[in-house]
Amino acid sequence: MTLTSILPTLRRSIPSPLSRDAWPARTVPTCDDIVVGGISVTRYVALCGLPAVMTAPAVIPLSGGMPSTTASTTVLILEVSVARPADEVPALVLAAALDDAVHPVWSEARLLARVSSAPDHRFAVCGDDGTRLPGVALVLPADVRPGDLVAVPCPGAVGVGDIRPRPAAAPADARPHAERIA
Repeated sequence: MTLTSILPTLRRSIPSPLSRDAWPARTVPTCDDIVVGGISVTRYVALCGLPAVMTAPAVIPLSGGMPSTTASTTVLILEVSVARPADEVPALVLAAALDDAVHPVWSEARLLARVSSAPDHRFAVCGDDGTRLPGVALVLPADVRPGDLVAVPCPGAVGVGDIRPRPAAAPADARPHAERIA
């Protein structure tokens, strides 16, 4: 448990910490973004569109952040398509489907492009048909809504072709996502 999960209002002044070994080397969190190798993830999405991937050298485990010369870690940037209650556990539908070979570290998911003071909440991740993906849960601020961006690290080099876009629900703000970020 982190200080920002205990007191969510602190997210406006300090970024939530990352697990250094799960993210690419030289990844730095900010209050509303993540910077990978000096490149802002939200700016990258504004330029390249969604879904997006950023691949960089992995961190050598237990090295204090040293980049690997052989291994890679990818950051998946996905959009929330639907946020809805399902049974007792609220559920999210992401606007992308991942190949079976892609294994994100869901426990490290981060909300991007806005700062939320809502308390953390556990969300199930569902497919388009409403069925829950087994063993997949995200901890994000409780006020997650359609159109929000979520960044998730994934070991290995993942290409954008390993992510199949799904049609997203129209957000309340009908401008293209790149215009909302810029």
